[in-house]
Amino acid sequence: MMGKRRLGRLAVRGTAVASAAIVLAAWGSASTGPTTAKPAPPVTHMVRVKGGTLTVAETAADGPNYIFPMMGEAYFFPANLQLIYLLYRPLYWFGVGNSPALNEGLSLGELPVYSNHGRTVTIKMKGYKWSNGESVSARDVVFWMNMLKANATSWGGYVPGTDQFPGDVTNVSADDKTDTVTFSLDASYSSYWFSYDELSQVTPLPIAWDVTTADAKAGSGGCSSALYSSITTSMSPSGVLSPVSASAKACAAVYRFLTGNTEAADLGTYATNPLWKIVDGPFTLAAFAATDYGATLVPNPSYSGPAKSSLAKLVLVPFTTDAAEYKALQSGTIDVGYVTAPDLPTYRGRAFSRAGQALAGRNAPSLTGSYKLEAVYLWAINYFALNYTSPSAGPILARLYIRQALQSLMNQTGWIRAFDAGYGAPTYGPVPVLPPTVLATAQESSNPYPYSVSRAKHLLRSHGWKVVPGGVTTCVKPGTASDECGPGIAKGAPLSFNYLYYEGNASFDDQVQALAAAWAQAGIKLHLEGSKIFDDVINTAAAPCTAGKACAWDMANWDGGWDYEPDYYPTGEQLFAAGAESNFGEYSDPTADKLIAATNTSSSLGALYSYENYIATHLPDIWQPQTTVELNEVGNDVCGFEPENPLFTWVAEDWYLCKAEK
Repeated sequence: MMGKRRLGRLAVRGTAVASAAIVLAAWGSASTGPTTAKPAPPVTHMVRVKGGTLTVAETAADGPNYIFPMMGEAYFFPANLQLIYLLYRPLYWFGVGNSPALNEGLSLGELPVYSNHGRTVTIKMKGYKWSNGESVSARDVVFWMNMLKANATSWGGYVPGTDQFPGDVTNVSADDKTDTVTFSLDASYSSYWFSYDELSQVTPLPIAWDVTTADAKAGSGGCSSALYSSITTSMSPSGVLSPVSASAKACAAVYRFLTGNTEAADLGTYATNPLWKIVDGPFTLAAFAATDYGATLVPNPSYSGPAKSSLAKLVLVPFTTDAAEYKALQSGTIDVGYVTAPDLPTYRGRAFSRAGQALAGRNAPSLTGSYKLEAVYLWAINYFALNYTSPSAGPILARLYIRQALQSLMNQTGWIRAFDAGYGAPTYGPVPVLPPTVLATAQESSNPYPYSVSRAKHLLRSHGWKVVPGGVTTCVKPGTASDECGPGIAKGAPLSFNYLYYEGNASFDDQVQALAAAWAQAGIKLHLEGSKIFDDVINTAAAPCTAGKACAWDMANWDGGWDYEPDYYPTGEQLFAAGAESNFGEYSDPTADKLIAATNTSSSLGALYSYENYIATHLPDIWQPQTTVELNEVGNDVCGFEPENPLFTWVAEDWYLCKAEK
C-alpha cells in the first residue's frame, strides 16, 4: 500500500464531465509525518527459480466449488472468487498491495469515462485475448450484461431496485469497430459508486459460451447478440424472476445450460470441459477434485496481462482439519499455508505500519525457520445487529444514548489481544479504518466511543435508569424529557436482551461471554442463545418481528459483519437504508437515508465522509472487532506472494519460487 498520497483530480476526456479514472494514489493512506527508524537489517537478495510447483493449503470445507463467474449467492464466497479470477478476469481488477483501489494495470478495460452529466459511461477494451484466440471484446461485456439482466436474481451480488445494478442501466451497446462498450444510465450517479460498486461486478464472457448444447456453434444461443433493451422480465411478489421477451428467454436458456448438470453443476469435469478451457486469466485448470475441491492449475500461455506465471504448476491442497494442515506446515510439505490465532504468541504491536502494510509478530517456534508469518485483513467491517422491530427491546434500542452506552462497553482493543492473538482490526463505523485509506475520516478513525464503563453508567443514570451492576438496570423515570427514559419505555422496563449468536469457534464464544460480562458491569443482562449455525442466525435476523407473535431476537451476531465485495465503495444502501435487504433489525433514519443517497449520486468524497461520520456516531448496530481473515505462513522460498490485497483475491501470476543469491 502507498504512503502519503493526495486524491488526484478525476480525469476528464473529451466532453466527459467526470471520470472514474481514480488514480492508484486515491485510496492511499493519510500523511503520518516523518519518523525515526532503526537501521534496516541486511536484506537477502532472492532470485527467481523458473518452473516448479507451488502448493497452497486450503480447507476442504471452504474450498472452491464453482467455476461459472455469474454465481448464485450459495457460491458467493472468497475461495470461488479466487479460483474464478485466476481463470476469468473481471472487467476491472481491484486491489493494489494492501489497498482496495482500482488497479488499472490488471483491468481488461481502460478507465471508464463519464459524460452526459454522469448518465453515460464509455469503456475502451484493451484487446486481451481468450485462449481460443478471440479478443476479450466489448461484445463480451454486453453478453455478461444481457445474461445479468435476464437472470438477475441468480447473481449473488444482485440488489433489487431501479437505482441498483442492473436496474439502473437502461442500455448497453458495443461498437465493434472501436471495441468500446457504452452504458446508458437512468440517472446521474457518482463515478466512484458506479465504478467501484457496479462496474466491479462485470466479468466479460466468451461468445463460445453463448450456447445451449455442448456441440452448438458459438453465439447460437442468441444472448450475446441481443439488444440489451429487448430483454424484458417480470418479477413475482415472492421475488421470482421470469423471462418475458424472446431475447430474455434465450439468455435464460443459455444460463440454464451453463449452470446445469453437464456444465457448472458437474464439478468432476471442470478440468476437461472444453467450455471452461476458454480462459482469459493467467491460469487454466489441469485437474479438479469434485470430492474435496483440490485443484491443479497451469499457466495460460495466451494470457495478455502484464506478467505471465513462471511456475510449472499451482496446486491447491485441501485439508479436512486445521490440525492436519498445521502438521503439514511443520513438516514443510506445503509452500503457503495458514495458522490459527491459538497457534501463535500474542502480538501487542500495531496492526498496520504507517505506510499501510499489515504487520505480524513472532511466529510459532516450530515454523520460524521455514516460514514468514503474514496477516491478511479483509476490506470489511464487523458489527452485530439490533432489532428495532422487537416489541420489548425496540423502543429501548431506538434511543441513541442506549446505543452509546452499549458501544462504550465494547473493549475492542482488549478483545483483539485476548481472543485474536493481537491480529484484529477495530470497527468504528461503516468504513474500514484498516488498512488506512483516505476513505476513513479522522472522526471515525479515532473511535467515537472508546471503552468506558463509567461513561456507560453516566449515560443511563442521566436518562432516568437505576443502574444495578451485576443485576438488571431498570427505568425509574419514564417520559420524553431529556433526563427521562424516552418514548415507549415504561417504568420498570429492564435492560435485558435476547442475544442470538453463531457459535462457530471457541474464540468467538469467549468473546460473546466477555461481552456479557462487560455489559453486566452496567446492569445490562444478556440472555445468550448460542449453538446456532451461521445460516440460522442470518435467517432469523432477516425476519422482522410481527405483532402478536413471539420475537426470536433482540440482538444477532453472525461473527461476519459485512465484506465490501464486489461492491468496494463502502456506502450504505444495502446495509443501513430504510427497507434495505441486509438491514437486519430495520434501522430507519431519514438523515441516514439522505446521506446514503448522496453517496450514490455525488462524485465528491465529501458525500462519503458525511455519511460515515453520521453512521459511526449514530450507531445503527454495535461495532465489534474484525479479526484477520487469515494468518498466512509463506515459505522462505516463495516470492511475490505478499502483500495480499484486502479483497482476498489472488494475483498468483506474480508468485514464484526463489532462492537466495550466492
